[in-house]
Amino acid sequence: RPFSPIFCRLGYDQVRIGCLLKPGHREDMSVRRLAMSSDKLNKLLQFAANIGVIGGLVLVGLQLKQNSDLLKTQLLYEESGRFISGEQALYGENAARVWAKSIEQPRELTLEEIRIVDAYLYTTAELWRSTHMLAQLGLLDDEGDWQRRVKAEAPYFLGNEYGLAWWSVYREEANMAAPELIGLVDQVLEANPEFTLRYLTLPMERLKSQD
Repeated sequence: RPFSPIFCRLGYDQVRIGCLLKPGHREDMSVRRLAMSSDKLNKLLQFAANIGVIGGLVLVGLQLKQNSDLLKTQLLYEESGRFISGEQALYGENAARVWAKSIEQPRELTLEEIRIVDAYLYTTAELWRSTHMLAQLGLLDDEGDWQRRVKAEAPYFLGNEYGLAWWSVYREEANMAAPELIGLVDQVLEANPEFTLRYLTLPMERLKSQD
């Protein structure tokens, strides 16, 4: 066959070269270029498949961790629920009277009455801790829920002489309570040290003012 010239691009100049390539040779080059392109495509597909496998493994790992956290939360809740139930069983029929006595006459409490008040207050603190734990695990819609609960309940239950004394002991012994939870309760009680009695007697005072 006669030789056929082709154009080759060298840099930015086109030079006509009387190439010694026959048409059959050009076909072989096209096949080789096609094979190289196919090989590159296969490598890209293999790389993408590997990325997909790695991504899948990461997602599985995250799912397992989330399931583990949920299981841990469930177990802690069950344990906390059993503890709270046991403490509530100690209240007895005179829990309200005993709690009122701890507010009005804290220094006259008997040991039995102290145990009843301790169960009452410890249950309350345990519920705060559980709510805070749920917030830390991201299981509450609003992380501020635990803060609002503490701000609303801490003055009511602990804003009295005995409650403040009880809290000073609890905060030193509560190894499981988060520092930010303890810090918030401290802050709330500092601002409302005599809230309980004032809150409980305020309705009667308003009734008397209306007479």
